[in-house]
Amino acid sequence: MAAAGATVAFLAGMLAFAGTGTASAQEPVLIQAEVTTQQDATTAEEASCETNELGMLDTTPGSVLEASGRWTTEDCDSRFRSDSDAHTYRFEIAETGRIRIDVISSGRDSYMYLLDEDGNRISENDDGGAGALSARIERELQAGVYQIEATTTAGRVRGPADFEVVVTQVAGCDPKHLGALSPGQDLEATGFWTLESCQSVFLTGHPSHYFTFSLPQGARVRVDLKSKIGDPVLIVAPAVALRSVVPGQVAHNDDAGGTRDSRIEQYLPPDVYGIEATTFRDRDLLSPLIDFTLTLTIVEEEGHLRSPLLKIEEIDIPTEVVAGDPLPVNYRIGNLGGDEFPDDGGYAIAYTIGPRVFDRIGPLLSALWPAGVAYHTGEGTASATSTAASAVTPLSVAFNSAGPNWLFTAVIAFDGNEEEIGFHGLWHDLLVLSGATYDPVVVEVDGVAYSVSATADREGEVTAAVISVADPDAEVDAATREKAQYAAGVRTQLMNGIFNRPALADLSESAEPVEVDVTGPASSSLLAAFAAGLSTAVGGSGLGDSVADREAISPVAVEDLVLTLGALSSGEYASIAASWRALLESFESGGALSFEQAAAVQSQLAYAESVIAPAVAAGEIVAAARAAEQGWDDPEVQMMLSGQPDCQTGDDPLNDPLAFAGIEDADALKELDTELRAALVVYRASVDGVLCAIKNVDAANFRFLERLGLDQSEPLYLLVEPESLPDPELEEQEAPTHRLRVLARLGGDGRIEHGVELFGGAQILPERRFLPADTRAGTWYATQDVDLDGNSLGQIRARRLADGRVELGFRDADGEVIAPDFAFLPADLDAGVWYRSSLVEVPFPATADEETGPTDANG
Repeated sequence: MAAAGATVAFLAGMLAFAGTGTASAQEPVLIQAEVTTQQDATTAEEASCETNELGMLDTTPGSVLEASGRWTTEDCDSRFRSDSDAHTYRFEIAETGRIRIDVISSGRDSYMYLLDEDGNRISENDDGGAGALSARIERELQAGVYQIEATTTAGRVRGPADFEVVVTQVAGCDPKHLGALSPGQDLEATGFWTLESCQSVFLTGHPSHYFTFSLPQGARVRVDLKSKIGDPVLIVAPAVALRSVVPGQVAHNDDAGGTRDSRIEQYLPPDVYGIEATTFRDRDLLSPLIDFTLTLTIVEEEGHLRSPLLKIEEIDIPTEVVAGDPLPVNYRIGNLGGDEFPDDGGYAIAYTIGPRVFDRIGPLLSALWPAGVAYHTGEGTASATSTAASAVTPLSVAFNSAGPNWLFTAVIAFDGNEEEIGFHGLWHDLLVLSGATYDPVVVEVDGVAYSVSATADREGEVTAAVISVADPDAEVDAATREKAQYAAGVRTQLMNGIFNRPALADLSESAEPVEVDVTGPASSSLLAAFAAGLSTAVGGSGLGDSVADREAISPVAVEDLVLTLGALSSGEYASIAASWRALLESFESGGALSFEQAAAVQSQLAYAESVIAPAVAAGEIVAAARAAEQGWDDPEVQMMLSGQPDCQTGDDPLNDPLAFAGIEDADALKELDTELRAALVVYRASVDGVLCAIKNVDAANFRFLERLGLDQSEPLYLLVEPESLPDPELEEQEAPTHRLRVLARLGGDGRIEHGVELFGGAQILPERRFLPADTRAGTWYATQDVDLDGNSLGQIRARRLADGRVELGFRDADGEVIAPDFAFLPADLDAGVWYRSSLVEVPFPATADEETGPTDANG
């Protein structure tokens, strides 16, 4: 799996920066005959520059014609590049052959044009030669006279520089014959692509090697071209057609061998075939030596038909996406082969890749892939026989800039030896938009109606139009334009499908409406509204009385509080939903959304998704636990709990919300919140679910403005900008301690069981931990040592009181008695549930070989 991860990561790095021209296993190499003549407006006869004669090139391989020169900034102009010095050279070849032309300069960025005798352009090059900025053209030329224009890319601004022109007769690129291919007798060739290699016939400027082989009998042939650092490209054709006739090709391929390697596998009739082995790593990406291995194998036909074959059967990807938005990639993978994957540690990886974007899942273990099995990640890719699987999940990427773009979604399969045994993928073209688009809608700003629309051009650039309904020719000022665009964005981007949003889709609108006022969509406003509601609900629960009496809190009473919060939130949603439906109905009759209404909708939506939805979900969990036979131990209840959001809310999670809300006696509420969290997990999940959701609100608000092209609008920025609280004063660091609570619960036999719960949630139950039912009032009893990693934290203390309550305490390992703030158990304990004291701080325990303090049973 490590090897596969590196393979896919390297693929991501290469293809993501390759641009839109990269070929693939499913998209054959685009092969074009190079244009060999082009009539230019300025011919050699019209040019006033002197032509330097190089003479006749000898036909012997390695023969050269050379000249040196200097761009002085006073030479005649290039006929193709304005304000650039140019020198023109003429040479002649007597026989058709392969010619290499270099323009070399250590001081300037050379550029070369190859012309025919009449000055018609044949080819040009910038950096194709050896050295960083040298130009090179290498190609087969017919006998005749040719011209070279040696010029530069930067005009005259860089000053004078020397250069050399070298014309070389290159040795022929005749193919190497590999022999006859027969069953059980593979053919193999190795070599290197270099700057001096013959250039490809089909990919001009790319190094290439040529081979031939004979096939005495028709067979299914697999041709693999592999390279550790190159990007191999395979082209197979009848030998007579390989280097001259493009239609003579049998097959061509870039990446079907997995990652960048190439593979062709198909039936070939008896014949002599030629192979061009080239690479997409052209001059600018070419290292001095790039190795390759070419292997030809006859595939046993029956075994091929039986072999497993993973394929991407279908993809479902939007054809348009806004730059910066997550783009979901749904797909279907199926084993279309005749056998299951061998259970030898094999696995598969699915990925999607495009320019500068990449995502993957895996490993997908071989046990998932019996013959005929297919998995889909969304309804849009489902077939009659495919199923969903938790291991096969959608992919997601985000493009950062607008314009036409592409994605390649693929699956790679490996056996237990990390050898690739399958590769397949599909291309998808899409347009990345610079912002959101929408059809014309009518909105209202300061009592005036405006028609607003946003459209994209072919390059994905979005332009918004704001037109006065009453006077289409009237000029609209910038501030009004921004408000109108904002209102149109709320109407089209938020209100369309608002009831189907994931956080709201399952919420009921049937509760008794409860009015709620949300002052803005920023996190500070939502925290204030949440804290105010929580304070009211907690204040009406009576749980504060337990704190005042220093009694442990009943988990059942906390359940009641969570149900109350859920019911209150349901009523708030019913009220908000009713206002949304009224707006939607008004739109159907031609009504306009005002700027003020739009701001209210965004605020309400943020509140509903981040505050109401988590509170309602927590209430539903409590109701499910009370209805289940196993209570909180019911598997479905536990699954509901595990599905709640989890994020780090800090040691003092209500500090900011209470400060924003201006709640009096906030310290008492924060202290009570700490105990409620300890008493019932779902209460903590409810509050933390709200705080986690609010953490993401500000980023979502700013992103909303960005998608509308309004992120530079100061008034709208202020609309969604959160308030800030003053920085807290730094406190002195105290000696490290363990924070824990004393646990107690009533058993069926009347005894009270004790333990401790560390701040992180871990529980420790000492060996001797039960307070007998008939203990004498007023006498302290102690448990055995509470042991943590072989060291004693101390002992739990407990005593019955004359009024039936039980007082809890702790004695640390040094003998110091610690009394919790909430230390009393009520006389009417609910049986079977853990009650918790408030937090106490216990010094770090002494090591095992140090004194651990007294361990007697009485205080």
